[in-house]
Amino acid sequence: MSHTPEQALDLAYQTLRQARPDAFEIYFEKRSATKADSKELKIESVTQAEDVGIAIRVLLNQKAGFSFTTSLDPSAIKNTVQTALAIAEVMPADDFLTFGAFDRPVTASASQLNLLDRTGLSAPIDKKLALAVELERLTLAEDKRIQTVRSASFSQNHFHTLMIDTEGRRLEEEASLFSVNVTCKADQDGDQQMGGDFGFARHLSELQIAPVAKEAARTAVEILNAKSAPTLQCPAIFRNSVVAELLEFLSNSFSSEQIDKGMSLLAGKRGQKLFSPLLQIEDEPLLPKGYGSGLFDAEGVPCQNWVLIRNGVFETQLTNRLYAKKLGLPLTGSSSRSIKSPPSIAFGNLKIRPGKSSPAQLIAGVSKGILITDLMGLHTANPITGDFSLGASGILIEGGALTTPVKGFAVAGNIMELFNQIEDIGDDLRYFGNVGTPSLRVARLSVGGK
Repeated sequence: MSHTPEQALDLAYQTLRQARPDAFEIYFEKRSATKADSKELKIESVTQAEDVGIAIRVLLNQKAGFSFTTSLDPSAIKNTVQTALAIAEVMPADDFLTFGAFDRPVTASASQLNLLDRTGLSAPIDKKLALAVELERLTLAEDKRIQTVRSASFSQNHFHTLMIDTEGRRLEEEASLFSVNVTCKADQDGDQQMGGDFGFARHLSELQIAPVAKEAARTAVEILNAKSAPTLQCPAIFRNSVVAELLEFLSNSFSSEQIDKGMSLLAGKRGQKLFSPLLQIEDEPLLPKGYGSGLFDAEGVPCQNWVLIRNGVFETQLTNRLYAKKLGLPLTGSSSRSIKSPPSIAFGNLKIRPGKSSPAQLIAGVSKGILITDLMGLHTANPITGDFSLGASGILIEGGALTTPVKGFAVAGNIMELFNQIEDIGDDLRYFGNVGTPSLRVARLSVGGK
């Protein structure tokens, strides 16, 4: 018979205390999710799911063991503890492995981050489901060329995390997340293009669906009847959504693990000026209502905000307990995890600090160039050198104004050089999940067209 979460946690703790490893961590997570899909202006499906589990991490003679269970049955809990201990016995020792006590003061409060909306979670379900239908309706109404909405959905998630250290100290956090997502198809003179957008909020009352519908329609219609691009070496503007993809590609390079293994673009370059002096990249896990915000990380370290790139200079790399000790660096509180995996280094809310130029002003500053609206295949870029050659779509710029939509061309370059060539930054900061970016204008981009 399954235990309650509290009974399961107590059993795990007592079993570990009896086994007496050098140190241990218990990680509990419960996630409840509801998703509704609209089709032809009525609810097509509703799915609900709840996942719960406990993960155990032990330290034994400088060797780490990890195991998890999604069952709260007493036998499953005891077996998970024994498995973690058995794995530790056969793992290689690492002098830098360390588990910390959960006794460091948290620098922010739950009320400051404001991640939980109990009122929204308990709101009538029919009102929430109606948001998916309304999103579909608004998208269709946005432009007569939008012929079909492929999918329109509303999602609600409730997260509960609890961690316990060797001495029984606890860290606990709850959060909610509400989101909408839409994909649509535009048609004009036989040319069809897809578009889409999403939006999220920690509080249901702050979830906006009209801007999502508007942006989804725009992305579908703006490349209709696009032409082939000419071959150019020209200034380019990267829309904020595209910049988010570029920044996410760069994000792994801030990990001390990747740097130590020589798998980072930034390896050996801390303290060096690498990018345009206009560029400042920050990690803000303490951003109120942020997608990736939290009071503490997956190793119980209080979260802090950090400047990673300041005026183009690589200033801070992200650490967990192991790499902070190994490299003699500050703990940045940058561990992330799920039930099924031990902690790894990750950012909270990564952003590029916005500038003061509107998107229109960025465009007005280009006599002949291109606005990049979409990149394809960024996962194929070289994570060690930063070199890329990608398919793209966009709109030509002539005389400081958008003119002809173009698609099916290639852009090539190096992500380090690209960020070094930034000559202006937009004021249109937007968070795409836990990556926040404005639009950027770079001095030169290679466009391979016809």
